[in-house]
Amino acid sequence: MTSYNTPGKTFVPDPRIQYIRAGNEPAVFKAKWVIKDPWTILENAGIAVAGGRITAVLDTVPSGPSVTDCGPGILMPPLVNAHMHLELSALAHRLPLGKGFEPWVKALLTARDSLGASALIRAARHAVQALPGQGTGLVGEVSTLGLTRSLLTDQGMAGVWFQEYLGTGYPAPDLAADFPLSGSAAGHAPHTTSPDLLKYLKNRTQKAGLVFSIHVAESDAEMRFIKGNNRSWHDFLIQRGIDPKDWPVGNKTPVTYLKDLGILGPHTLAVHLLQVLDTDLDLLADTQTGICLCPRSNQNLHNRIPDIPALLKRHLRPALGTDSLASCASLSLFDEMAFVRHLCPEVSPADIFAMATKNGASALGLADRFGTLSPGKQSEFIYLDTGVSSRNQVLEKVICYGTC
Repeated sequence: MTSYNTPGKTFVPDPRIQYIRAGNEPAVFKAKWVIKDPWTILENAGIAVAGGRITAVLDTVPSGPSVTDCGPGILMPPLVNAHMHLELSALAHRLPLGKGFEPWVKALLTARDSLGASALIRAARHAVQALPGQGTGLVGEVSTLGLTRSLLTDQGMAGVWFQEYLGTGYPAPDLAADFPLSGSAAGHAPHTTSPDLLKYLKNRTQKAGLVFSIHVAESDAEMRFIKGNNRSWHDFLIQRGIDPKDWPVGNKTPVTYLKDLGILGPHTLAVHLLQVLDTDLDLLADTQTGICLCPRSNQNLHNRIPDIPALLKRHLRPALGTDSLASCASLSLFDEMAFVRHLCPEVSPADIFAMATKNGASALGLADRFGTLSPGKQSEFIYLDTGVSSRNQVLEKVICYGTC
C-alpha cells in the first residue's frame, strides 16, 4: 500500500502530462493514440475543435498549418475528481492514519482550527494550481468553511463547488447552475447533519437543477449511530453543539436512512459506501443514485475499500475521488486509478478508466461537456507523453501510469 501513499508529490505537476485547452479557432490535435471513450481507442487519429468544442474525431488526420502533432503518446479526456476537499490541503501528512476514524476526525478539527484561514487558503491555492498538471479538468469540491470557490474560479476550473453543512438549521446556500463552475450544497453525512437539514438542502438543490452530495456509509461510527448503538458519537455531537435526540435513527443502515428521508435519486451523489449491504446496493441501483468512491482515503482511514465488483455487477457506475490531502498523499486521479488496479485486478481497465472520466462527468451532471472526446464536448483534453506499442496496452498504460 505504501507506494500509493508516499509523501513528496502533493503539489507537483507531472511534466509528461500536458493539459490542453483549445481556443475558439478551428484546429486539429493528433497523436499516436486517441482514447475517445473507455471502449474506443484510435491509432494515428485526431481531434478537431472549433468554438471551444470538439467538432469531430478523425480516423485520418490531414496535414496543414492548423494541425498540432502532440507526439507518440496518448490524447485522452480530462480526468474527473468527483470528490475532494481542497480546503484541507494544509493538513497534508499532519494527521495520524490507521488509528481509527473518530481519532482522525478529532485530530483534523483541532489541526484545521489551529492553522487558521490564511494557511488553509494558501495551501488550497497551491493544490488548485497543480490540478491541470496532474491531468484533472473537472472537480467536485466540497467545502465546509467556504474558502475554495474563488480559488477554483480564478484557475478556470470546471465542476461543482459544494458548500457543505453539518448540524441543524436552515441556511441560504448560494446555488448557481453556472459554467464552468456551479455552486451547490452538500450534507456532510447522515450522522452529522440533521434529517430536516438534509431534506431542506436536497429540495433546494433539486429545484435548482443541481447535484446534491453527501458522505454515506463511510465509517463504523456512522453505521453504529444510525443503528442507534453509538452513545459516544451522540455525546461528541452534543459537544459540537448538535443535538440528535429527535433524529429517526435505529435499526437502519445509512443508505436506508437516506432512502426514508427521500434523499436518494439520480441528482444525489453518495460518496464512499464502505458499510453497505446487498440490499443497500439494490436501493442505490433502483433509485439511480450517483456514486463516488475514494479508495486510497478509505484504505488509509478504515483499512478497507468499497466492493467495486459488486457495484459494477449491479450496473452502478461509480466515479472516483481522492478525498483530501488529510487522508491520502496526492490529489492525482492517476494515483487513484493505479490503486484500484492494484487492489481490484478483476476490474477491467475500461471500467477503471470510466470511473475517472465518463462516470465522474455524469455524477457531477456535466456529461454533456466532459467525460469523453466526443463531438459537442469541451475542447479540453490531456496529452500523456508515454509510449505504447499496441492498442490493447493503451488503457493499461494509462490506469497504471507511473506505478506499473
